[in-house]
Amino acid sequence: MRAYRKLLSPKAIQRPRLVRSTNLKLAAAFMLSLSFVVAQDPSAWMTPEVARVGGRLACRCGACRNTVGDCPMIMCHSASPMRRRIHDMQAAGKTDDQIVQTIVQEEGVVALASPPATGWGLFTWVMPGFALLLGFWIYTSWVRRNSRKPAEAQQPVHDADLERFRGQIDRELDESDHAAPSQPTKQK
Repeated sequence: MRAYRKLLSPKAIQRPRLVRSTNLKLAAAFMLSLSFVVAQDPSAWMTPEVARVGGRLACRCGACRNTVGDCPMIMCHSASPMRRRIHDMQAAGKTDDQIVQTIVQEEGVVALASPPATGWGLFTWVMPGFALLLGFWIYTSWVRRNSRKPAEAQQPVHDADLERFRGQIDRELDESDHAAPSQPTKQK
């Protein structure tokens, strides 16, 4: 009876209202903090034009192996400033090739997402195919050298030998049946 009276007390009835008002205040605070995060969106510089040029440049953060145009890290210390530089250069009227050449002159060939197809960079494009062909040639030559010769035809077995072995098998089976010890009976 006492538990029933406690449930109907004024304090117990006011408690859900207090919880509801606290939850509303927490939800409002969360929404306000979310607006601050959205205001500092790092993808504001990420336009299709920036992504097109960023796709030709490598993200050099060390955590990913993506291009500046598709680096998924939020506030990446390499891609975010590079996107802003690309955006600023495009606003200044530079073409895509001029932007890439400027960045390569400042940072070197490592800034490119893929090596150039000239000079030593051509070697990096040709080498994987060459390595595959060399590996295939080594494998096939090894298989040819180590393949076994076909087995010679087996000689036919004579019926006399088969009968002799069948007789021996029958004798040994009969001996094992007579020599097998009988199973002991279980006592209770």
